[in-house]
Amino acid sequence: MKKNLLSTLMVCSMVLTAVSLPVTVNATDYDTQIKEQDQKIDELKSKEAEAEAELAKIEAELETTADKIEELSETKEVLTEEIKALYNEISDLNVRIQKRDVQMQKQARDVQVSGNGTSYLEVLLNSESISDALTKVQGLTTLVNANNDLLEQQTDDKTTVEEKTKVVEGQISALEKAEDDLKEKQDSLDTLKIQQEIAKNDLEAQRATEEGKKSEYISQKEAAEKKLADEQAAQKKKQEEAERIAQEILAANKTTNAIEEDGRTTTIVTPEQSPSTGGSNGMDVSIPESAGEVSSAKQAAISAALADVGNSYPTGWGAQGECLVSVRRWLNAGGINFAVGGPHSGYSASGATQVSLSEIKPGDVIQYENIYTPEGWIGGVHTVLIVGVSNGTLHIVEANNPGGSGYVSTTKGWTPAPPANFRAVVWRFPG
Repeated sequence: MKKNLLSTLMVCSMVLTAVSLPVTVNATDYDTQIKEQDQKIDELKSKEAEAEAELAKIEAELETTADKIEELSETKEVLTEEIKALYNEISDLNVRIQKRDVQMQKQARDVQVSGNGTSYLEVLLNSESISDALTKVQGLTTLVNANNDLLEQQTDDKTTVEEKTKVVEGQISALEKAEDDLKEKQDSLDTLKIQQEIAKNDLEAQRATEEGKKSEYISQKEAAEKKLADEQAAQKKKQEEAERIAQEILAANKTTNAIEEDGRTTTIVTPEQSPSTGGSNGMDVSIPESAGEVSSAKQAAISAALADVGNSYPTGWGAQGECLVSVRRWLNAGGINFAVGGPHSGYSASGATQVSLSEIKPGDVIQYENIYTPEGWIGGVHTVLIVGVSNGTLHIVEANNPGGSGYVSTTKGWTPAPPANFRAVVWRFPG
């Protein structure tokens, strides 16, 4: 009974506990963001290493290509010198052949080698003896034959040199083509190297940007953790003050009224105004005397909530002892879907609709949400399940009141009293 009395006197549990939730969530978000940045940085470093390796490969290929070009150039120089010598040799042979040809023509005219036998007859007639004639004729024949042989040899030599020259010219042409191909490849590799250097520099710039973001997240996390520590200290002080005031109120209020309903006894505090049911933010709305019939699903949820009264659960973000998590558990026990979400979006995502306080029925949920940031998890957010409507008042089951206790309690004669800048929204789930 004392615990029920205390839950009547104190403001909703989120006043004392929820102030730290956004900071805790933000700190967790920063850890996630920092981890994501680390992953991005590692990926960029990996890409940088790949780009560096590819750049080294291109540079090695450029070096090899340059060596081949130099080697071809040297071979081309050797062949060029060789072909120059061959051209000189051909030129020499041409001159010698032409000179020899002129000489032979002159000799032929002198000795009438064209086939006119008169020349030989004159030689014989002019000879002193037969022996002298034979010697002269034999000399002329030998001279003509020698000249013919020499001319033929020179012609053969010229043909050989010309053929060799063609071979060397072909080799030079092939070398020039190979050299051109290598230079074209070198130009392509130069372009590829520039592109790879640009890509590598771009990756380095991206990594620097991501590292900068990581540093920002680390600074923000440190600030959030400091804010968390400060707010936890302020929260502890506030909770101690709230407990002191509660003890003073309990000691001052000696008059209680025991009311028996549905086999349960709820202690009602009788001072002129109770902190949990009135105040400047109370809602002066008439509540119907009869709530009508309750569906089996919502009756099952109400039964689950009432059966949970008196139990305590762990508290903290998403823990079973938190008020909204407990209401979700009770509704789910009745087969009613209550999706995970914010103080406003979770209801919309579940297909719940808003109804006025004058239309409230058992199985409905009252959610305190901030009028400026309905989705904000800030001090003052609280959730209760309506388990009964009678005599213009509400019978509720709630969890984590007082804040941090994780205690499930029930209160009769309850009316909404949201804190300043908060409103009480009545949600009705299908089913």
